[in-house]
Amino acid sequence: MSVNLRQKQIKNGKSFYLDIYQDGKRSYKFLNISIKTKGANKDSLTQRKEKKKLAEEKAAQEQINLISKGSSYIPAHLRKVKFNDFAETFLKKYSKADIKVILGSVTKFKDFIKDPNYKVSDISPDTMENYKNYLLSCKSLSGETPHNYFSRFKKILRDAKNKGIISEMPTEGIIFKNPNKGENLKKEVLDIDELRLLARTHCGNEEVKKAFLFCCYTGLGLAEVADLKWKNIKKDRLFTFRKKTGSAINNQLNSAASKIIGAPGQKDSYIFKIQGISQTAVNKNLKYWSNRADIDKKITFYCARHSFACLLLINGANLKSVADAMGHASTKTTLKYLNHVERLKDEAIKNLPDLNL
Repeated sequence: MSVNLRQKQIKNGKSFYLDIYQDGKRSYKFLNISIKTKGANKDSLTQRKEKKKLAEEKAAQEQINLISKGSSYIPAHLRKVKFNDFAETFLKKYSKADIKVILGSVTKFKDFIKDPNYKVSDISPDTMENYKNYLLSCKSLSGETPHNYFSRFKKILRDAKNKGIISEMPTEGIIFKNPNKGENLKKEVLDIDELRLLARTHCGNEEVKKAFLFCCYTGLGLAEVADLKWKNIKKDRLFTFRKKTGSAINNQLNSAASKIIGAPGQKDSYIFKIQGISQTAVNKNLKYWSNRADIDKKITFYCARHSFACLLLINGANLKSVADAMGHASTKTTLKYLNHVERLKDEAIKNLPDLNL
């Protein structure tokens, strides 16, 4: 293994580059440092010495980087990388479907740290343990979101490890026991009687009301229904994509969903006029609406998706059909809805009246 500083003749002088030999392979790395020895703008003797010294320092740093690979040593310049800068660069290059989840995780981590100069190399197992607890205690996060944020954050840490900024994954050994994750649902599922009650109850925002009820009969989330246009409805079928996963949705609209949206409009116009409403405002509308209906459940657009899946199962759909209708990649995610329906059945059986023998 060796790193040698070389010079290459160019038009007005010479350019520095590195001749790197490692694991039986030779590679070259150009430093973008050149000395002008000809012409009116040629470098002075002092400038030449400074540029050569800079090239030698870069060669020495490259040598350290090669030696440190596979060890716990972190070069000084990598220890100085700020988390905000590294995360911003990572997000710019990241193009997978879960980009919004990672962005949310980064935003929460910044809120948690509260230090714009915090370095990636300062992230320790204690930091991540405390970050985990922060996510679980964050009132603005619900369901499986805390667990999803924590698991996606590992992608950034893994990239930092691959680049030599951290020597080990600081999440090693940390167990995230998400109280909302698993094969069971919490109580945020509406039955048909509750949906009928909501349909008869006044809501402060009629567009939010219609969009929510439509989601209960189609399985869409807030992100999808806000972007839904009339061109997504063709011959009583719904064609769109899940924002979170990119999965295609191709579902038949039932009569209830068709009644909610009414007569079709222009192809490129939105079906529900909720684009300018923040998620916070939407959730407030849902909260006040459910309170008026005297329904003691936390109503969100996630609840609408849950309700859709359970209604399908209660009405005889098989697990695979529900998974397809929900845009799930497999039935593993859909299994918790089946468990919820089975639990309702067991409770109903237990509550059958006694014969008083």
